Amino acid sequence: MALKKTRTMCTTCHARCGVLVYSDEDNRIVKIEGDPDNVKSKGVICGSGMSEREIHNNLEGRLLYPMKRVDWDPKGERNPENRGKSEFERISWDEAMDIIADECLRIKEEYGPEAIITGQGTGRVANHWHCRINSSLGLEGWSLVPTHVCLMPHILPNAFTLGVFSSAAGDMRNAHCAVLWGQNPAMETAWCKEVFKNQAAGITKLIVIDVRFQDMSKHADVALQPRPGTDAALALAFMHEIIEHGWYDPEFIENWTYGFDELAERVKDWTPERAAEICQVDADDIRLAAEYMGNWGPVGMCIGLGPGCMHTNAIQNGRAIACLQGMLGYLDVKGGIPVPLSFSVMLDDKITLWDSQKDPGRPELFTFGGEEHPLYKSFGRSNDPHAVFNAIITGEPRPVKAYIAIANDPLLCYENTNLTYRAMTSPNLDFVCVKDFYMSPTAKIADLVLPSADWSERYSYDEELDGNFLFTFDKAVDAPGECWCDWQFFLEWGKRIDPDNWWWNDVQEMVLWRMREFYGFDLTWDEFQSEKYRSTEPGGKQGEVVEKKYEKGLLRPDGSLGFPTPSGRIEFWCESLAAFGYDPLPDFEEPAESPVSTPELAEEYPLVVVTGIRIYSFFHSAWTNTPAQRKMYPDPFVMIHPNDARKYGITDGEWVTVESRVGHMISKAYVTREIKEGVVGVPRPGWRDECKELGLPGYGWDKANGNVLIPSTPAEPGYGATPMRSSLVKIYPGRGDL
Repeated sequence: MALKKTRTMCTTCHARCGVLVYSDEDNRIVKIEGDPDNVKSKGVICGSGMSEREIHNNLEGRLLYPMKRVDWDPKGERNPENRGKSEFERISWDEAMDIIADECLRIKEEYGPEAIITGQGTGRVANHWHCRINSSLGLEGWSLVPTHVCLMPHILPNAFTLGVFSSAAGDMRNAHCAVLWGQNPAMETAWCKEVFKNQAAGITKLIVIDVRFQDMSKHADVALQPRPGTDAALALAFMHEIIEHGWYDPEFIENWTYGFDELAERVKDWTPERAAEICQVDADDIRLAAEYMGNWGPVGMCIGLGPGCMHTNAIQNGRAIACLQGMLGYLDVKGGIPVPLSFSVMLDDKITLWDSQKDPGRPELFTFGGEEHPLYKSFGRSNDPHAVFNAIITGEPRPVKAYIAIANDPLLCYENTNLTYRAMTSPNLDFVCVKDFYMSPTAKIADLVLPSADWSERYSYDEELDGNFLFTFDKAVDAPGECWCDWQFFLEWGKRIDPDNWWWNDVQEMVLWRMREFYGFDLTWDEFQSEKYRSTEPGGKQGEVVEKKYEKGLLRPDGSLGFPTPSGRIEFWCESLAAFGYDPLPDFEEPAESPVSTPELAEEYPLVVVTGIRIYSFFHSAWTNTPAQRKMYPDPFVMIHPNDARKYGITDGEWVTVESRVGHMISKAYVTREIKEGVVGVPRPGWRDECKELGLPGYGWDKANGNVLIPSTPAEPGYGATPMRSSLVKIYPGRGDL
């Protein structure tokens, strides 16, 4: 039997590896291979991507049709007290979309658009359409997404420092000195793992900075395990050494940076010894790492979420690392760190309608938590989740009446999960809608549940946000049942509430319009699908990255030379950041909750918890119901150092309880020297779903979910980041009441 071969991309995680999907005439996936022609992944694929065959072919538990709670009537009795108890009945997509449109228009009329919350997960190629539908509702930005512990603290430091939204993914194939900072390619990015394993780039020095002595640490020239939340101190010490020894390019500093003298004065006292005491690492290792960065360029850095996103000092941690990158100067060069423009394009007004939909006479939209965390109102226009969930429960400072979650499970992705559950089950919510692959914990307490198509089942494209490339998706197989991709969902929703701004007939038209309007690619659908990839660089040819765009006038809107910052330079001293109440220079702040800042609390909760640790086969809360992935990690586990295990009477493999001041969870103990002493590591997925094929239970939203341990307050002052990787906990044997 001849098989159909389709070239597309896996979006199971953010790596976006190119794949070849082989399917038969019965619409079943027979095999999946890595695409050797993909410019980034070059034929590499991991087990998570391979498991798409199982996800598509095995429909056990898969949502296939729109469903409504049987005792919820939008025109009559809503019975919110029965959420999570009632059965669901199948309805048509037309009925489902009419309900959504009617509910949104009613609530907007009665309470204002801010009473509608649209929640999204990582998005993965649908973010911009989410923004557009919010504009059609009279909102601005993303409404509610977990960017406060992910995207925004990750990219804002670079935006303030370099002028571009970038997450600092270095060109590891061509770097001479590679720095993995809170990033573990062996567990996160299959193609990047292969680069290091094969030493394809000719990497001569490898520096790994991670609270775990992870897979790549074993191959590192320098491996540092800093105390969680102290990364800024480490970066300041690196800069101290680089300036002290003159390991920087004076001409680059003179021509392209602002505030170097002030930064030099700031780091003058940040000796390796001072940072070593704070970070609990060896001062000589700090010196050696700085020496390698200063002398073995080009330096490529991959920065994970841990250093600068999930702490109460997130922005300053990220700023210190961004300034270190600027000082080294390997920006927009082969082997260094790309300076992409894709984020700006992704959030351009032509697609988001953020500016064009605004009524000049309308008062500024209310942002939940915007006064406490002013960066929410300035970048991405998201709301603070803690403020939203409190508003649902109390009605203050204003009511929230609808929550529509797209590829998002609030009960698994936000901190202080007990608060989230109280909010999502509150009778104050008139309408809860969830669009997902499976019946997630939040879907079980929804009024309306909608089925989603996965990556092999849809058309799309993807902008490689740090690599300056655009990749095409082709649909390999038809989605099962009546599953819709998110683009189609947004399109049908938009046609009902704002048809003038949602004029396309189908997803293909949306894709081609975006190619033409944003990149000038005037292509037919067949031409588009025949492309392997395209450069999104200004002036770049297909497959080409334009180096040093700042020297060519390609970064600033007016075409002048330099970086798109107010000064036109890399801003070590940043007035824009100072306007939000921050120190204009990078500095170290002790985490708000730690053995140092809260010693009394540490007496009862002596360990620091790091949640969200990546493990191979899962991404976020997904796929714990899939046999191919679940068999690798059948049970929830937490990592604990042998010295801590002995201290607290814990043996490897036994059930333990981890408890914080706001919640507790259970897992099996994994006693390992991989984790730093004094730290408990909690992997991400929460093992929420049952895997029937393997006879393994699910643990729902509350039993093995590390987020139940994390307090909502205190939080980072600007963007509200919470201490997902620097909260205090205790651990003891047994499962308690769970």
